[in-house]
Amino acid sequence: MISLLGFTSLLSSFFFGVLIVCVYFYTYKKQINKFFYLFIYLNSFSILIAFLFLLLAYINSDFTNFNVFQNSHSSKPLLYKISGTWGNHEGSMLMWLLIMSLYNLFFSFNKKLDIDLKKLTIMFQTTLYLCFSLFVITTSNPFLFNSIEVSEGLGLNPILQDPILAVHPPMLYIGYVGFSIVLSLALAGLILNKIDNIWIYSAKNLTLFCWSILTGGIALGSYWAYYELGWGGWWFWDPVENVSLMPWIVGLALLHSLIMTPKEQLLKRWIVFLSILCFSLTIFGTFLVRSGILTSVHSFASDSSRGIFILLLFLVITGFSFIIFIFKSEESDKKLNLLFINKYSALVFNNIIMLVACTTILLGTIYPIIIEVLTNKRISVGAPYFNSTALPILLPGFLLMSVAPALSWQTNKLPKYKNYFLIFFFSSVLTFVIGTFTNLNTWGFIGIFLSLMIIFSSLLSIYFNFLKYKFRNFFYQNNALLAHIGVGIMILGITCSSIFQSEHNESFKINETKKIGKYSLTLKSVDTLEKNNFHELMATFLLSKNNLSTTITPSKRYYHVSNIITTEASIYNDWFQDFYIIIANEQNEAWNVKIYQNPLVSFIWFGVTIMVFSGLIGIRKK
Repeated sequence: MISLLGFTSLLSSFFFGVLIVCVYFYTYKKQINKFFYLFIYLNSFSILIAFLFLLLAYINSDFTNFNVFQNSHSSKPLLYKISGTWGNHEGSMLMWLLIMSLYNLFFSFNKKLDIDLKKLTIMFQTTLYLCFSLFVITTSNPFLFNSIEVSEGLGLNPILQDPILAVHPPMLYIGYVGFSIVLSLALAGLILNKIDNIWIYSAKNLTLFCWSILTGGIALGSYWAYYELGWGGWWFWDPVENVSLMPWIVGLALLHSLIMTPKEQLLKRWIVFLSILCFSLTIFGTFLVRSGILTSVHSFASDSSRGIFILLLFLVITGFSFIIFIFKSEESDKKLNLLFINKYSALVFNNIIMLVACTTILLGTIYPIIIEVLTNKRISVGAPYFNSTALPILLPGFLLMSVAPALSWQTNKLPKYKNYFLIFFFSSVLTFVIGTFTNLNTWGFIGIFLSLMIIFSSLLSIYFNFLKYKFRNFFYQNNALLAHIGVGIMILGITCSSIFQSEHNESFKINETKKIGKYSLTLKSVDTLEKNNFHELMATFLLSKNNLSTTITPSKRYYHVSNIITTEASIYNDWFQDFYIIIANEQNEAWNVKIYQNPLVSFIWFGVTIMVFSGLIGIRKK
């Protein structure tokens, strides 16, 4: 019954979407019709009800629903029953539809935009919604009935049974699915030739919100991989990680362009181009993840029919958007106000760097696919490629970030250049001192120098703003500078945790103590525990330093429903170092243990938190 009601609601939302488009064309160039808004509300309400019915089926362990049967089990904790709703292809695509519809709903309350522009944006967004609704209804229906009568389900993938995985996918979706409304707004503005300051203000707020939430979603996924997968690191250039990173990079370029556009109208075409590219990369990434042609620890199952459908959506949406872009863009005889070094030049150069880096990551991600199609041989492109290509490309952009906020819009000058020269000198000396007393390689030197330059120069710019504005709208005046400080802190964390990471492989007997650097580590016990849906082998370690001690409990879990064993790392966090322990197997009454010491890795999460916070407070900035 729940599945029938859910599918009926899904069909109803599709029907109301069709009515929105029909009413738009019926009332074209007329006063807006009240039914236009009514159908928007009914569309959003219907898809919300459909999603809630699926959620209810998971909570009630309704195994007459085939999707629930495949991805849930009655013994799972309530949190993982809820997160199981979107922890699979069908449920996640239903969430995709819900988010698209909610963006349409909230956008309909915009009172600043021109009515015709708003109506056309809603029509485009609804058309996108209908395309993906058709995909869900025909190939990815989450409300299929189970053909056999069963009393239990197959369970959720154990590595997805984690509190962060209850938040990470929705945040990612809110982020990159949200770029659909940016695309719709860009196409509407282009067709109606109404890309004015109000349009830019709306587009900037939407982009800033989507990019900030996507940043938080990627960071949560990175932190989950750090402690859940037991690899000791936080980023692995996994294809699915790259899929979310590419829209993030293009979104960053779009955001910087929107900041510049009010002062330089010639960049309107570039804004529209980036808006199209951003959501196109989102769809293309969805194709890669859901077609089965990528191998990843967190990609969805293979299904060629779904892959072909999404590929067609990608080609149609991207092709249609670029056709409009080509034929509706106006040429201008005006010249862009570029000087050797001003804010225009810096932001344009930043955009070029972002796109080149994105292209490099895209090539590294799809190159193995191309080779496999041509030669029927599977190869892999891993961290060495990305570290040696994408990172060097981004370095000039990071260096430019340290001085760009201080540049002038109109003049070829760097105000108060002596202060920034002092920061350059101080950062160089401090990095040299660090390199003298540590084993700092070339990349470490560059990373620490860049991070210090970005942090100190941003702080200096904030100080100058404070002298000018005092505490008046302090966060709004400095949100971009705060984001830059977050980037600097993140780079410092990335550099130090990568360069200074130490790895230890030890064997411990019960009550045996060993010295790990400046710490003493003692294995106190190894216990077997019975939990609701898994057996756990938990080791208890005592970590001591300077008469202070803490308990660390790495473990292995056996999920009896899916017959899968997972390794659960245990991490002792402080501001300056993570002590990361993984327990392996037992040999000769001794337990093999892998230990990582990751200096300043917490700076990565702290820096990203600052970036998300600064992005969200910037939404209110006018």
